Amino acid sequence: MSAAEERSLRRRVLVVDDDPEIVTFLATLLELEGIDSTVATSAAAALEKLEHVVPNLVLLDIAMPDRDGLDLCRALKKDPRTRALAAGAEEFIRKPFENQELIERIRVRLSA
Repeated sequence: MSAAEERSLRRRVLVVDDDPEIVTFLATLLELEGIDSTVATSAAAALEKLEHVVPNLVLLDIAMPDRDGLDLCRALKKDPRTRALAAGAEEFIRKPFENQELIERIRVRLSA
């Protein structure tokens, strides 16, 4: 199997948080765990990213300056590109979070 084929089979997580340090940290953590990620530092940027890639899971910050994360979640539920995702927020994880717990929760959701 080619490297491109392997990447296409990997799961992808869209990380949305207005703190650039958090999205960079989460992208690195996911990559170390063999999970591809796309990052966005605003709700508008997240919607733009969806033009190019559809994730299997979204990690979404609730408090963002340009649009409330819950509102973005509702919009993702209505969007035909992301309608196949779960019907809404499945879990809430408080910051600060434990890295291993976060990865375990992500793996459970990606395997469902």
